[in-house]
Amino acid sequence: MLSSPDADRMFRKILGEFAPEWHPVGEVSEVTVRDPEHWLSGNGTFAVMLQHRASGHLKVLGHRAGAGPGATYHRGISFAVLEAYSQRNMDPIRRYLDEVGLAPYHQRSVALRTA
Repeated sequence: MLSSPDADRMFRKILGEFAPEWHPVGEVSEVTVRDPEHWLSGNGTFAVMLQHRASGHLKVLGHRAGAGPGATYHRGISFAVLEAYSQRNMDPIRRYLDEVGLAPYHQRSVALRTA
């Protein structure tokens, strides 16, 4: 299992590689069913709040509420996706980033044209 600090370091690296216009607000933390606002992606789900550097828009990964009006909420990032990234399997992280709206526009448009 991945620790929260390791998941935090890895997700910051992922953002730098795939979505540098977003930055974490706080640290990546593990989500559990004990959290009433959880949005799990299976065992070993992590949550983080992200902010767009230019617009200030907030995206909350792993929770269904809590950031206030205007924020969007998405399922958390799973350990399996992070593990695949650590093994240089990029497909799961690209699909996840696209799902939560973090993939750069040109990556999404290329994916749509090839489907």
